[in-house]
Amino acid sequence: MLHKLSAAVGTAFILAGTFFYLNSPPGRTGSSGFLIHNGESVRRVARRLDESGLVRSRHFFMVIFALSGKPYLYAGSYRINGGMTALTVLRRISRPGSTAVRITVPEGFTMHQIADRLDSLGITDREMFLARCGDRPFLRKLGINGDTAEGYLFPDTYQFPPKSDPSVIISVMSKQMFSVLTDSLHALTPDNSSLHALTPDNSSLHALTPYEILKMASLIEKEAKLPKERRMISSVYHNRLIKGMKLDCDPTVRYALKKFSGKLTYGDLKVDSPYNTYRVVGLPPTPICSPGRESISAAAFPLNSDFLFFVAKKDGSHYFSRTYREHLRAIKRHRDGITDQ
Repeated sequence: MLHKLSAAVGTAFILAGTFFYLNSPPGRTGSSGFLIHNGESVRRVARRLDESGLVRSRHFFMVIFALSGKPYLYAGSYRINGGMTALTVLRRISRPGSTAVRITVPEGFTMHQIADRLDSLGITDREMFLARCGDRPFLRKLGINGDTAEGYLFPDTYQFPPKSDPSVIISVMSKQMFSVLTDSLHALTPDNSSLHALTPDNSSLHALTPYEILKMASLIEKEAKLPKERRMISSVYHNRLIKGMKLDCDPTVRYALKKFSGKLTYGDLKVDSPYNTYRVVGLPPTPICSPGRESISAAAFPLNSDFLFFVAKKDGSHYFSRTYREHLRAIKRHRDGITDQ
């Protein structure tokens, strides 16, 4: 009888010790923004919490959720402190934010357009958001190596409370972008330093870093009006990079001039800016917008073609050419919106 009691006590201590360990804070310091999407499963949320170092075990989190009797987790943006136990995290994300504001960021928005929308919805101050988007020490902590957060703010639907800290918003949106990059780009080298854009036959076409992929994807996002043309437009840019040709991308001129409507003039194409790909060889210094998942995939995996030019048609599609002579003929047939000045 005494032996059975000792065994039971020993088992109880082991179970208690296991519970306290798995429930204990995982050792992270500071705080982190965490986003739960509409309709996201508890299993996926638990996995992301585990991968982000916010809980010790995804399996333990799912067990305590099941035992809690709570019906579901609420979509929204949450701030989770590094010293929180798994139970505290569960309590934090299993009750709705009383004043969460829903915002949809379309593909192709610039960080200034995102700032305007956030401000108009009362989510955060425009100027504070843009200042944080240019705070390089802060961006480095998030893994953003560019001079600004341009291109790293993934276009999606989010929920944030009014008067949110812009740091949390940028953290949540950039984490989502890094997640999409990880999911979309399957050809990273072992040291994660560069990515090979591949043709359908798996032959290497051009090597780009992940940041260059974002730059390329942002150009495709702005140029492609038809989803089916994304990979063909990507092939043109890759081919021009290989040949050392200027990209001649109209949206980079618009970004340099902040001229996002109306027709471009030939004078516009002469603007002295590192973003003007009619004057500067190579990709622009930063992305020119926030690209979506399909444009990122197209930038990494272009079609295998020998096209070097394209011109927009009136219906939004493009005519692709192999030679400059052919391209000039196409321009005469399909004016691309550039006027004389």
